[in-house]
Amino acid sequence: MEAQSISRHNRHMRVLFVTLRLPGHAMRGDQLRAFEHLRWLGARHEVTLLAGDGEKLDASALERLAPYCARIVRVGRRRVDELLGVFKGLLGNAPLQVAVFDQGAMHAALSVLLETSRFDLVHLQLARLGPLLAHVAPLPCVIDLVDALSLNMLRRAQRDRGPMRWIAAREAASLARYEQTLLAGAAALTVCAPADAAAIGSSDKVHLVRNGVDLAHFNFRFNASDAPQLVFVGNLGYFPNIEAVTWFVQSVLPLVRSRCPEVCLDLVGARPARAVRRLVQGRSDVRLIGEVADVLPYLHAATVAVVPLRAGSGQQLKLIEAMAAGVAVVSSPLSAQGLAMHDGEELLIADDAEAMAAAIVRLLGDRALRARLAHVARARVQKEFGWERSADELEAVWQRVVANRSR
Repeated sequence: MEAQSISRHNRHMRVLFVTLRLPGHAMRGDQLRAFEHLRWLGARHEVTLLAGDGEKLDASALERLAPYCARIVRVGRRRVDELLGVFKGLLGNAPLQVAVFDQGAMHAALSVLLETSRFDLVHLQLARLGPLLAHVAPLPCVIDLVDALSLNMLRRAQRDRGPMRWIAAREAASLARYEQTLLAGAAALTVCAPADAAAIGSSDKVHLVRNGVDLAHFNFRFNASDAPQLVFVGNLGYFPNIEAVTWFVQSVLPLVRSRCPEVCLDLVGARPARAVRRLVQGRSDVRLIGEVADVLPYLHAATVAVVPLRAGSGQQLKLIEAMAAGVAVVSSPLSAQGLAMHDGEELLIADDAEAMAAAIVRLLGDRALRARLAHVARARVQKEFGWERSADELEAVWQRVVANRSR
Protein backbone atom coordinates (compact mmCIF):
# COMPACT_ATOMS: atom_id res chain seq x y z
CA MET A 1 0.00 0.00 0.00
CA GLU A 2 1.08 3.58 -0.58
CA ALA A 3 2.06 5.62 2.45
CA GLN A 4 -0.99 7.51 3.69
CA SER A 5 -1.17 11.05 2.37
CA ILE A 6 -0.38 13.57 5.10
CA SER A 7 -2.61 16.34 3.75
CA ARG A 8 -5.16 17.34 1.17
CA HIS A 9 -5.42 20.88 -0.15
CA ASN A 10 -8.46 22.34 -1.88
CA ARG A 11 -6.94 25.28 -3.74
CA HIS A 12 -6.65 24.40 -7.42
CA MET A 13 -3.59 26.04 -8.99
CA ARG A 14 -2.23 26.67 -12.44
CA VAL A 15 1.43 25.71 -12.23
CA LEU A 16 4.24 26.19 -14.72
CA PHE A 17 6.63 23.33 -13.90
CA VAL A 18 10.10 23.80 -15.43
CA THR A 19 12.77 21.10 -15.58
CA LEU A 20 16.21 20.84 -17.11
CA ARG A 21 15.47 17.35 -18.46
CA LEU A 22 12.27 15.59 -19.41
CA PRO A 23 10.94 13.88 -16.26
CA GLY A 24 10.80 10.11 -16.37
CA HIS A 25 11.77 6.79 -14.84
CA ALA A 26 15.06 4.88 -15.11
CA MET A 27 17.01 8.09 -15.56
CA ARG A 28 18.68 10.52 -13.16
CA GLY A 29 17.32 11.11 -9.69
CA ASP A 30 16.04 14.61 -10.46
CA GLN A 31 14.06 13.24 -13.42
CA LEU A 32 12.46 10.55 -11.28
CA ARG A 33 11.63 13.07 -8.54
CA ALA A 34 10.02 15.45 -11.06
CA PHE A 35 8.03 12.63 -12.66
CA GLU A 36 6.63 11.44 -9.35
CA HIS A 37 5.71 14.96 -8.25
CA LEU A 38 3.90 15.46 -11.56
CA ARG A 39 2.22 12.07 -11.25
CA TRP A 40 0.71 12.90 -7.87
CA LEU A 41 0.06 16.62 -8.31
CA GLY A 42 -1.02 16.69 -11.95
CA ALA A 43 -4.39 15.24 -10.98
CA ARG A 44 -4.97 18.02 -8.43
CA HIS A 45 -3.73 21.03 -10.40
CA GLU A 46 -3.43 22.30 -13.97
CA VAL A 47 0.25 21.78 -14.73
CA THR A 48 2.11 22.99 -17.81
CA LEU A 49 5.49 21.30 -18.18
CA LEU A 50 8.39 23.16 -19.80
CA ALA A 51 11.29 20.74 -20.14
CA GLY A 52 14.76 20.89 -21.58
CA ASP A 53 15.39 18.04 -23.97
CA GLY A 54 19.02 17.16 -24.43
CA GLU A 55 18.55 13.41 -24.73
CA LYS A 56 17.21 10.94 -27.25
CA LEU A 57 13.84 9.82 -25.91
CA ASP A 58 11.28 7.44 -27.30
CA ALA A 59 7.61 8.30 -27.61
CA SER A 60 6.77 6.34 -24.48
CA ALA A 61 8.47 9.00 -22.33
CA LEU A 62 5.91 11.58 -23.44
CA GLU A 63 3.07 9.08 -23.23
CA ARG A 64 3.87 8.45 -19.57
CA LEU A 65 3.81 12.19 -18.82
CA ALA A 66 0.73 13.11 -20.85
CA PRO A 67 -1.92 12.10 -18.25
CA TYR A 68 -0.39 14.42 -15.65
CA CYS A 69 0.22 17.55 -17.72
CA ALA A 70 -2.25 19.91 -19.36
CA ARG A 71 0.51 20.85 -21.81
CA ILE A 72 4.10 19.77 -22.48
CA VAL A 73 6.61 22.12 -24.12
CA ARG A 74 10.05 20.74 -24.97
CA VAL A 75 13.10 22.91 -25.62
CA GLY A 76 16.17 21.46 -27.29
CA ARG A 77 19.69 22.06 -26.00
CA ARG A 78 22.70 22.52 -28.25
CA ARG A 79 26.07 21.07 -27.32
CA VAL A 80 27.84 24.13 -28.67
CA ASP A 81 25.86 26.35 -26.27
CA GLU A 82 26.89 24.14 -23.37
CA LEU A 83 30.55 24.46 -24.35
CA LEU A 84 30.18 28.24 -24.58
CA GLY A 85 28.63 28.16 -21.15
CA VAL A 86 31.75 26.46 -19.77
CA PHE A 87 33.93 29.32 -21.05
CA LYS A 88 31.51 31.95 -19.72
CA GLY A 89 31.51 30.26 -16.35
CA LEU A 90 35.30 30.05 -16.19
CA LEU A 91 35.69 33.69 -17.14
CA GLY A 92 32.89 34.98 -14.89
CA ASN A 93 31.58 34.46 -11.39
CA ALA A 94 28.63 32.20 -12.16
CA PRO A 95 28.92 28.53 -11.14
CA LEU A 96 29.80 26.25 -14.03
CA GLN A 97 26.80 24.09 -13.04
CA VAL A 98 24.60 27.09 -13.87
CA ALA A 99 26.46 28.67 -16.80
CA VAL A 100 26.55 25.46 -18.85
CA PHE A 101 22.75 25.16 -18.86
CA ASP A 102 21.88 28.86 -19.13
CA GLN A 103 20.64 28.86 -22.73
CA GLY A 104 18.59 31.39 -24.64
CA ALA A 105 16.03 28.91 -25.97
CA MET A 106 14.76 28.10 -22.49
CA HIS A 107 14.55 31.80 -21.59
CA ALA A 108 12.56 32.50 -24.75
CA ALA A 109 10.15 29.59 -24.22
CA LEU A 110 9.51 30.61 -20.62
CA SER A 111 8.83 34.21 -21.62
CA VAL A 112 6.32 33.13 -24.27
CA LEU A 113 4.44 30.90 -21.85
CA LEU A 114 4.28 33.63 -19.21
CA GLU A 115 3.01 36.15 -21.78
CA THR A 116 0.36 33.90 -23.33
CA SER A 117 -0.93 31.86 -20.36
CA ARG A 118 -2.07 32.53 -16.82
CA PHE A 119 -0.31 30.84 -13.91
CA ASP A 120 -0.52 31.05 -10.14
CA LEU A 121 2.97 29.72 -9.57
CA VAL A 122 6.24 28.86 -11.31
CA HIS A 123 8.18 25.81 -10.13
CA LEU A 124 11.83 25.49 -11.21
CA GLN A 125 13.75 22.29 -10.58
CA LEU A 126 17.47 22.53 -9.77
CA ALA A 127 19.71 25.52 -9.12
CA ARG A 128 20.88 25.19 -12.71
CA LEU A 129 17.62 26.84 -13.81
CA GLY A 130 18.15 29.77 -11.45
CA PRO A 131 18.76 32.30 -14.25
CA LEU A 132 15.10 31.85 -15.30
CA LEU A 133 14.06 33.45 -12.01
CA ALA A 134 14.56 36.87 -13.61
CA HIS A 135 11.55 36.28 -15.90
CA VAL A 136 9.10 35.10 -13.27
CA ALA A 137 8.18 38.19 -11.21
CA PRO A 138 5.60 39.08 -10.03
CA LEU A 139 4.54 35.42 -9.88
CA PRO A 140 5.79 33.47 -6.86
CA CYS A 141 8.53 30.99 -7.70
CA VAL A 142 9.46 27.79 -5.89
CA ILE A 143 12.87 26.32 -6.71
CA ASP A 144 13.34 22.63 -5.93
CA LEU A 145 17.09 22.45 -5.42
CA VAL A 146 16.71 18.74 -4.56
CA ASP A 147 20.00 18.98 -2.70
CA ALA A 148 22.56 21.68 -1.96
CA LEU A 149 24.99 21.58 -4.87
CA SER A 150 27.44 23.64 -2.82
CA LEU A 151 27.62 20.83 -0.26
CA ASN A 152 27.90 18.23 -3.02
CA MET A 153 30.85 20.04 -4.62
CA LEU A 154 32.54 20.66 -1.26
CA ARG A 155 32.50 16.94 -0.54
CA ARG A 156 33.76 16.20 -4.03
CA ALA A 157 36.67 18.59 -3.50
CA GLN A 158 37.59 16.57 -0.41
CA ARG A 159 37.66 13.29 -2.38
CA ASP A 160 38.61 14.10 -5.99
CA ARG A 161 42.12 14.40 -7.38
CA GLY A 162 43.96 16.48 -9.93
CA PRO A 163 42.41 19.51 -11.64
CA MET A 164 38.87 18.38 -10.80
CA ARG A 165 39.63 18.86 -7.13
CA TRP A 166 40.40 22.54 -7.74
CA ILE A 167 37.36 22.95 -9.99
CA ALA A 168 35.09 21.32 -7.40
CA ALA A 169 36.40 23.63 -4.65
CA ARG A 170 35.79 26.65 -6.89
CA GLU A 171 32.30 25.42 -7.68
CA ALA A 172 31.50 24.83 -4.01
CA ALA A 173 32.30 28.44 -3.12
CA SER A 174 30.53 29.84 -6.18
CA LEU A 175 27.43 27.69 -5.63
CA ALA A 176 27.23 28.68 -1.97
CA ARG A 177 27.01 32.34 -3.03
CA TYR A 178 24.55 31.50 -5.81
CA GLU A 179 22.24 29.54 -3.51
CA GLN A 180 22.00 32.67 -1.32
CA THR A 181 21.03 34.68 -4.40
CA LEU A 182 18.27 32.17 -5.16
CA LEU A 183 17.13 32.25 -1.54
CA ALA A 184 16.73 36.01 -1.73
CA GLY A 185 14.87 35.99 -5.06
CA ALA A 186 12.57 32.94 -4.81
CA ALA A 187 9.41 32.62 -2.75
CA ALA A 188 10.67 29.29 -1.42
CA LEU A 189 13.46 26.74 -1.86
CA THR A 190 13.00 23.01 -1.30
CA VAL A 191 15.59 20.34 -0.51
CA CYS A 192 15.32 16.66 0.31
CA ALA A 193 17.48 16.36 3.44
CA PRO A 194 18.18 18.36 6.61
CA ALA A 195 21.93 18.56 5.92
CA ASP A 196 21.20 20.31 2.62
CA ALA A 197 18.88 22.79 4.33
CA ALA A 198 21.60 23.47 6.92
CA ALA A 199 24.14 24.08 4.15
CA ILE A 200 21.92 26.81 2.70
CA GLY A 201 21.25 28.33 6.11
CA SER A 202 18.43 29.01 8.52
CA SER A 203 15.46 30.57 6.76
CA ASP A 204 11.68 30.16 6.77
CA LYS A 205 11.93 30.06 2.98
CA VAL A 206 13.79 26.71 2.98
CA HIS A 207 11.49 23.67 3.16
CA LEU A 208 12.05 19.92 3.38
CA VAL A 209 10.51 17.85 0.57
CA ARG A 210 11.84 14.34 0.96
CA ASN A 211 12.65 11.85 -1.76
CA GLY A 212 10.51 8.77 -2.09
CA VAL A 213 9.95 5.40 -3.64
CA ASP A 214 7.16 3.84 -5.67
CA LEU A 215 5.98 1.44 -2.98
CA ALA A 216 3.69 -0.42 -5.35
CA HIS A 217 6.52 -1.20 -7.76
CA PHE A 218 9.29 -1.81 -5.21
CA ASN A 219 7.42 -4.62 -3.53
CA PHE A 220 8.91 -6.29 -0.47
CA ARG A 221 10.50 -9.69 -1.15
CA PHE A 222 13.05 -10.89 1.36
CA ASN A 223 15.69 -13.19 -0.13
CA ALA A 224 16.08 -16.10 2.29
CA SER A 225 19.00 -17.53 0.31
CA ASP A 226 22.42 -17.47 1.94
CA ALA A 227 24.20 -16.99 -1.37
CA PRO A 228 26.90 -14.29 -0.87
CA GLN A 229 25.51 -11.88 -3.46
CA LEU A 230 26.10 -8.13 -3.04
CA VAL A 231 24.61 -5.36 -5.16
CA PHE A 232 25.31 -1.67 -5.71
CA VAL A 233 22.72 0.34 -7.63
CA GLY A 234 23.32 3.87 -8.92
CA ASN A 235 24.33 6.08 -11.82
CA LEU A 236 27.82 4.77 -12.57
CA GLY A 237 28.82 7.97 -14.34
CA TYR A 238 28.21 10.17 -11.28
CA PHE A 239 31.32 11.08 -9.28
CA PRO A 240 30.10 10.11 -5.76
CA ASN A 241 29.09 6.67 -7.09
CA ILE A 242 32.32 6.22 -9.06
CA GLU A 243 34.36 7.11 -5.98
CA ALA A 244 32.24 4.84 -3.79
CA VAL A 245 32.48 1.71 -5.92
CA THR A 246 36.20 2.27 -6.55
CA TRP A 247 36.89 2.51 -2.82
CA PHE A 248 34.62 -0.45 -2.09
CA VAL A 249 36.15 -2.78 -4.70
CA GLN A 250 39.73 -1.84 -3.83
CA SER A 251 39.49 -1.53 -0.04
CA VAL A 252 36.42 -3.38 1.26
CA LEU A 253 35.77 -6.29 -1.09
CA PRO A 254 39.20 -7.95 -0.54
CA LEU A 255 38.51 -7.99 3.22
CA VAL A 256 35.11 -9.58 2.63
CA ARG A 257 36.60 -12.17 0.28
CA SER A 258 39.25 -13.12 2.81
CA ARG A 259 36.42 -14.35 5.05
CA CYS A 260 33.86 -15.22 2.38
CA PRO A 261 35.72 -16.24 -0.82
CA GLU A 262 32.57 -16.90 -2.85
CA VAL A 263 31.15 -13.36 -2.54
CA CYS A 264 30.16 -11.56 -5.75
CA LEU A 265 29.26 -7.90 -6.36
CA ASP A 266 26.92 -6.66 -9.09
CA LEU A 267 27.24 -3.03 -10.23
CA VAL A 268 23.89 -1.92 -11.66
CA GLY A 269 23.44 1.51 -13.20
CA ALA A 270 23.52 3.69 -16.28
CA ARG A 271 26.49 5.35 -17.99
CA PRO A 272 29.39 3.38 -16.44
CA ALA A 273 32.45 5.64 -16.42
CA ARG A 274 35.74 4.51 -17.91
CA ALA A 275 37.16 4.23 -14.40
CA VAL A 276 34.39 1.78 -13.47
CA ARG A 277 34.96 -0.31 -16.60
CA ARG A 278 38.68 -0.48 -15.84
CA LEU A 279 37.91 -1.40 -12.25
CA VAL A 280 36.10 -4.62 -13.18
CA GLN A 281 38.41 -5.83 -15.94
CA GLY A 282 39.77 -9.30 -15.28
CA ARG A 283 37.75 -9.78 -12.09
CA SER A 284 35.43 -12.70 -11.44
CA ASP A 285 34.09 -11.30 -8.18
CA VAL A 286 32.62 -8.10 -9.69
CA ARG A 287 30.10 -7.99 -12.54
CA LEU A 288 29.34 -4.77 -14.38
CA ILE A 289 25.64 -5.11 -15.21
CA GLY A 290 25.28 -1.52 -16.42
CA GLU A 291 21.97 0.07 -17.36
CA VAL A 292 18.83 -2.04 -16.96
CA ALA A 293 15.15 -1.34 -17.53
CA ASP A 294 14.34 -2.22 -13.92
CA VAL A 295 16.73 -2.54 -10.96
CA LEU A 296 14.18 -4.43 -8.85
CA PRO A 297 15.14 -7.99 -9.96
CA TYR A 298 18.76 -7.30 -8.97
CA LEU A 299 17.68 -6.04 -5.55
CA HIS A 300 15.46 -9.07 -5.00
CA ALA A 301 18.30 -11.41 -6.03
CA ALA A 302 20.83 -9.83 -3.65
CA THR A 303 21.59 -10.92 -0.12
CA VAL A 304 23.04 -7.52 0.87
CA ALA A 305 22.90 -4.09 -0.78
CA VAL A 306 25.92 -1.85 -0.23
CA VAL A 307 25.72 1.96 -0.20
CA PRO A 308 29.30 3.06 0.57
CA LEU A 309 29.09 6.71 -0.51
CA ARG A 310 31.68 9.09 0.94
CA ALA A 311 30.73 12.10 -1.20
CA GLY A 312 27.52 13.60 -2.54
CA SER A 313 24.50 15.14 -0.83
CA GLY A 314 20.74 14.77 -0.46
CA GLN A 315 18.86 11.54 0.15
CA GLN A 316 20.01 8.41 -1.63
CA LEU A 317 17.25 6.91 -3.78
CA LYS A 318 19.34 3.72 -3.99
CA LEU A 319 19.06 3.34 -0.23
CA ILE A 320 15.31 3.95 -0.09
CA GLU A 321 14.64 1.56 -2.97
CA ALA A 322 16.78 -1.22 -1.49
CA MET A 323 14.95 -0.93 1.83
CA ALA A 324 11.56 -0.94 0.13
CA ALA A 325 12.48 -4.06 -1.87
CA GLY A 326 13.41 -6.08 1.21
CA VAL A 327 17.18 -6.39 0.93
CA ALA A 328 19.35 -5.79 3.99
CA VAL A 329 21.65 -2.78 3.63
CA VAL A 330 25.16 -1.88 4.74
CA SER A 331 25.72 1.86 4.41
CA SER A 332 28.30 4.53 5.02
CA PRO A 333 27.39 7.14 7.66
CA LEU A 334 27.00 9.80 4.96
CA SER A 335 24.39 7.80 3.04
CA ALA A 336 22.40 6.91 6.14
CA GLN A 337 22.53 10.47 7.48
CA GLY A 338 20.35 11.80 4.67
CA LEU A 339 17.49 9.54 5.80
CA ALA A 340 18.14 9.66 9.55
CA MET A 341 18.52 5.87 9.63
CA HIS A 342 20.05 4.16 12.67
CA ASP A 343 22.73 1.50 12.93
CA GLY A 344 21.28 -1.85 13.96
CA GLU A 345 17.67 -0.78 13.45
CA GLU A 346 16.94 -0.36 9.72
CA LEU A 347 20.45 -1.17 8.44
CA LEU A 348 24.08 -1.55 9.47
CA ILE A 349 26.34 1.52 9.28
CA ALA A 350 30.11 1.33 8.91
CA ASP A 351 32.57 4.20 8.56
CA ASP A 352 35.76 2.48 7.36
CA ALA A 353 36.80 -0.47 5.22
CA GLU A 354 37.33 -2.94 8.07
CA ALA A 355 34.04 -2.07 9.75
CA MET A 356 32.11 -2.26 6.48
CA ALA A 357 33.64 -5.63 5.57
CA ALA A 358 32.81 -6.95 9.05
CA ALA A 359 29.20 -5.74 8.77
CA ILE A 360 28.78 -7.42 5.38
CA VAL A 361 30.26 -10.72 6.58
CA ARG A 362 28.02 -10.56 9.64
CA LEU A 363 24.90 -10.14 7.50
CA LEU A 364 25.91 -12.83 5.04
CA GLY A 365 26.13 -15.28 7.91
CA ASP A 366 23.01 -14.24 9.81
CA ARG A 367 19.74 -14.73 7.92
CA ALA A 368 17.64 -13.79 10.96
CA LEU A 369 19.40 -10.43 11.29
CA ARG A 370 18.97 -9.74 7.58
CA ALA A 371 15.26 -10.50 7.86
CA ARG A 372 14.79 -8.27 10.91
CA LEU A 373 16.57 -5.32 9.33
CA ALA A 374 14.68 -5.77 6.07
CA HIS A 375 11.25 -5.78 7.73
CA VAL A 376 11.99 -2.79 9.98
CA ALA A 377 13.42 -0.85 7.03
CA ARG A 378 10.40 -1.55 4.83
CA ALA A 379 8.05 -0.37 7.59
CA ARG A 380 10.04 2.85 8.01
CA VAL A 381 10.13 3.53 4.28
CA GLN A 382 6.42 2.79 3.89
CA LYS A 383 5.61 5.21 6.69
CA GLU A 384 7.82 8.11 5.63
CA PHE A 385 9.10 7.79 2.08
CA GLY A 386 6.26 7.13 -0.36
CA TRP A 387 6.21 9.52 -3.31
CA GLU A 388 2.66 10.57 -2.43
CA ARG A 389 3.91 11.95 0.88
CA SER A 390 6.73 13.77 -0.91
CA ALA A 391 4.22 15.31 -3.32
CA ASP A 392 2.08 16.42 -0.39
CA GLU A 393 5.09 18.15 1.13
CA LEU A 394 5.76 19.99 -2.12
CA GLU A 395 2.10 20.89 -2.53
CA ALA A 396 2.05 22.43 0.95
CA VAL A 397 4.91 24.73 -0.10
CA TRP A 398 3.05 25.71 -3.28
CA GLN A 399 -0.08 26.48 -1.31
CA ARG A 400 1.84 28.57 1.20
CA VAL A 401 3.57 30.82 -1.33
CA VAL A 402 0.40 31.36 -3.38
CA ALA A 403 -1.53 32.20 -0.23
CA ASN A 404 1.18 34.62 0.85
CA ARG A 405 1.00 36.37 -2.53
CA SER A 406 -2.78 36.65 -2.28
CA ARG A 407 -2.44 38.30 1.13
